[in-house]
Amino acid sequence: MDSLKMCKRALLSCYVVVKSGGSVVDWFQEYKKLVFSNTTSVDQIDRAISLKYEHVPKTLYKYRSINEYSLRNLKDDSIWLSDPKNFNDPYDCSFHHKVDLDPDNTDSILSIARENDLIGELTEQQIHSISESSDPLVKLLEFSYPDRPDYGRSCGEALSRVMKERANSLVQETSEGFKQMFKICCFSENPKSILMWSHYADYHCGFCIGYDFHELGNDDLRTRSLYPVIYSDEMFDATGAFGTTKTVDNILYLNQAALMKSTEWAYEKEWRLVFGNMLIQNEISYRMPKPKHIILGAKISSDNEQTIRRICNEKNIEVLKLSMAHNQFVLDIE
Repeated sequence: MDSLKMCKRALLSCYVVVKSGGSVVDWFQEYKKLVFSNTTSVDQIDRAISLKYEHVPKTLYKYRSINEYSLRNLKDDSIWLSDPKNFNDPYDCSFHHKVDLDPDNTDSILSIARENDLIGELTEQQIHSISESSDPLVKLLEFSYPDRPDYGRSCGEALSRVMKERANSLVQETSEGFKQMFKICCFSENPKSILMWSHYADYHCGFCIGYDFHELGNDDLRTRSLYPVIYSDEMFDATGAFGTTKTVDNILYLNQAALMKSTEWAYEKEWRLVFGNMLIQNEISYRMPKPKHIILGAKISSDNEQTIRRICNEKNIEVLKLSMAHNQFVLDIE
């Protein structure tokens, strides 16, 4: 009988892993259409929130080093909302967008030629040559100096470099400026990541806090502001929100920049509490539900373990502890 129960439990665990692991991208694509499209509505957002609520993991974990701030958060049932500029990933919350003056954009270059009455001086063959060129600005300047095409080419190449440098600088400044719109707290689905215990919990000497966002209900602002991170090889393209090509009329659209990270971070299985659009202007401590349990690091000191156990006993919070497997690179929960 015990063996049968164990088999059933193992099969159920496999089903949960496959179901959650295989569905995140699918359901989130539907969620994006409802919330992050060019336009949205209250009805769309409500449907999206319900869809997301169905897929929020039962427990999400916050890795912490032990210091006066993390202990205060534990005592107060709070977390710290951080500015992305303080994150360890310099790309965090970055985005890119196309600029109006792009020397490699044929339509943009031909538009400039028309505005400056240069098109009338070009033959149809030359216009076609510009359209087909990989360096349309260089080609335009080359044709603009028919007696000195080498000079025109040099001018075009120099101007193209300046325009690209200016465009890259503008995009970077815009992206960095928009980072201050976000205040974020990061969580993980995985409480047993060797790397995250090393990076975020003082080399396994810290602790991990387990939260159940389902306790808050579907209408709570914290639940509504919780998102899974989407891992990609491409930075978020915010072109629709800027310039003459702007097509977006949705204040939530740019929140996507806070959710896209390099695939190199995929092992973190991260979820984020994101407050965008300057809803919260400064880094602050923010109220959370009482933790479901605390997990102590495998290398936590005796003094720090006693401190955390004392706080948890007073608050009636379960305390678990990790141990290191003797024959595998695995952390086990005692």
